[in-house]
Amino acid sequence: MEKKPMSCKRKKWPIVLGAALCGMALVLCAALQYAGYLTYLDSDMASELILAKRQADTHSLFQMDWLYSTEVHLLQTNILYAFAFLFTGSFQMARIMGNMLGMVLAMSALVYLCRTLGLSWGRSLGAASLLPLTSSPMYANAVSISGHYLFFVGFGFLGTALWLRTMKAERKRRLILKAGIFAAFCLLEGFLSVRYVLCFICPMAAVALMEFLLAPGEGSELRDDSMHFGLVTAIGFVSCVLGYAASEMILPRLFQSGVGAASSFLFNPLDGRAIQDMLLTVCTDFLKLLGWRGGVPLFSLAGIVNLSIAGVLFFGVVMTVRAFRNLNRQDKIQRNQRRMLVYAGYAFLINLFCYLFVQGTYLSRYLVLAVIFLLPALAVVFRREKSSRLRMIFFLLLCVQMGGSTFLMQKETWQQKDAAEARGADMMDAADFLQAEGYTHGYGTFWNVRVMQERTQGKLTMTGVVPVETEEGAASAVSLDVIRWLEPDEYSDLDICPGKTFLLLTAEEEKTIMPWIAMTGAPRIYQNDTYRIYGFESSSALNASMLWGKMKLEGAAVEDGIFTLSAGGKMRVPTSWREKGAYVLEFSCQGKPDGVVQVYTGSDFELLAEKPIAAGENAMHFELETDDKYNMIVFRGGKEEIRLSNLSLRKVK
Repeated sequence: MEKKPMSCKRKKWPIVLGAALCGMALVLCAALQYAGYLTYLDSDMASELILAKRQADTHSLFQMDWLYSTEVHLLQTNILYAFAFLFTGSFQMARIMGNMLGMVLAMSALVYLCRTLGLSWGRSLGAASLLPLTSSPMYANAVSISGHYLFFVGFGFLGTALWLRTMKAERKRRLILKAGIFAAFCLLEGFLSVRYVLCFICPMAAVALMEFLLAPGEGSELRDDSMHFGLVTAIGFVSCVLGYAASEMILPRLFQSGVGAASSFLFNPLDGRAIQDMLLTVCTDFLKLLGWRGGVPLFSLAGIVNLSIAGVLFFGVVMTVRAFRNLNRQDKIQRNQRRMLVYAGYAFLINLFCYLFVQGTYLSRYLVLAVIFLLPALAVVFRREKSSRLRMIFFLLLCVQMGGSTFLMQKETWQQKDAAEARGADMMDAADFLQAEGYTHGYGTFWNVRVMQERTQGKLTMTGVVPVETEEGAASAVSLDVIRWLEPDEYSDLDICPGKTFLLLTAEEEKTIMPWIAMTGAPRIYQNDTYRIYGFESSSALNASMLWGKMKLEGAAVEDGIFTLSAGGKMRVPTSWREKGAYVLEFSCQGKPDGVVQVYTGSDFELLAEKPIAAGENAMHFELETDDKYNMIVFRGGKEEIRLSNLSLRKVK
């Protein structure tokens, strides 16, 4: 048997080592997700699982009736969760399986990008192994546990690889083909989210623009290459912008919500202190993202991690400057590597500009997409650094930083596991009571209802409500509004629950809306240390109580659920959203009435229905042909004082 040369054996061990590191990192990531399930679970995360479960149950890729937040999730992590639900009914396992699949895809995209940059398989796999390692709660909340940015990270790496790969084509036909693929990908990115435009495509345009501006001072070969590169980038940029414009025109006509127009962006007022504070916040969050921990002893593992972060940043900058200066633009591979370094820098600077000067563009987790390209840039720098001593020091510091911070995250998360379960015990006790009593659908504030819905594996469905201050002179100083946010459109319907329903509140929330609760007379059916639950006859009864709580009283008063309307007085329910359908407004009247009740619709407040108020039982029917967010009800008094009670608004079809 012929022996293979020793050089071939040497070339295999980096690949094996890189693959082993990727496998180990994925195992640690899965363990962290399992331990941190309840510690990190919130209603934003739960909404993704609830959406995914509906996709799996209905066998549909897109949910047209889902009320999205600022973006329609056409290709997001919920697609992976829906796929996981085909194999498991557990929400926790579906989350872990979906996140792991997303992480593998993102790692594959990073390997593809590193290979495009001319890096070896070993280095590419080594860089990818850093992606699942969680060094900080910030990264856990954005990527590894929540999964919010897994698709963005993967698409970012893949798009950059396609962008740089176009310039590796030797023949014109292949260049046109690759440029077409890149343009199509940019079109898709723009259609999916404005984040792709700002975080990924704009930095590409900045890189190409600078090359174009400096091209006249280069040789003919570099000048032609820069011109081709600029043209390809311009095509991608235009495609991305067209994709976003198309999403603004098409998606609002297909989906209930979820499209945030770029026209809504506003520049911040020029305030030196505010700009300085934001800059310091970004710098601080960047250190936290890397695993920096404050308030720890210098001579402790956390202190050593902090020192290693400082060392990684210092030597990383030194190595980057050295590598950038030594990259030969005459070599095609090194030319792309140089572009990668510049691109990583521009990606951060353009995002930083938005954070400083554009309103509403910064949350700590947004920083992930601004710095994620430092990972492939770091792989390039490590490859091009000629000093073995410098490489070794940097590598050891990086190992201490990532290894130490990952260990601390695992330790802290496992330590918090039992406490998180204890904190959630009251929620599960409340959920057990509701299920035992036969409740299936209820209402509550957003940050409670989605988590309870996930933790009961979808056995309880819930509509989100929010406490609101009412107008001066309203029946109650505070009432509730349905928020129509991250839930099916039907959950907001007046008749979503024809049978008994419930309102879930925390003890603090109960104090806030106690005047409204007292006005409704709803009974408290359950309480524990954290939660209070009130019972209602139906969703129509609860929704109507929300309306009556906001009713503006002019020459009127309410006590024990009875409204006294003086002569010439008026009771007006402010405009509110109402779905299309047929309704009946019912109430009882005592006295000698000669007033009227009116229903208005549309932004021009067209009178839809009117009926005189009669003594005894009253019922007025009206129909909304379309959803109406300006629906308004007005009771007008006559010449005599009357008393109205048992007010109800029901949807009959």
